[in-house]
Amino acid sequence: MSVVGYLSRSDVTLVGAAVIIIVFAIVITAAAQGATEKSFSQIITSGPVWHTGTWICTSNEEFMVHGVLIAYQISGLEMNISGLGNQPDFVFQPREMKTFSIGGSADSTIRLTTTSGVITGFLTLQTSSDATASCEEI
Repeated sequence: MSVVGYLSRSDVTLVGAAVIIIVFAIVITAAAQGATEKSFSQIITSGPVWHTGTWICTSNEEFMVHGVLIAYQISGLEMNISGLGNQPDFVFQPREMKTFSIGGSADSTIRLTTTSGVITGFLTLQTSSDATASCEEI
């Protein structure tokens, strides 16, 4: 059965609310930066379906990855930032949604890997407008 078959109206409402939270986080981040040399004006959004279970996000400038994820069974998510190693794992209960923001320095990589179960959702990479950036499923 497809992941879409598991979505209920309340799930869609939760994901919608989480997307709104991410938009506010992006706006707050931009406002907090003030008048710096470069603003975080490039935004790349990926999702909602994960086919392989691993995403790699990178940029040649400083960047942030915001996530809104939901699991349909007991699931795990491992986060790894190059140079810093593994970050605390997320463990999801069925139909549980989690949000996070994690940052990386220029030329670093953020790797998100499902360690068990099925996870879906949106990832948003935010970086400067002139950066070369990507957030791709591998």
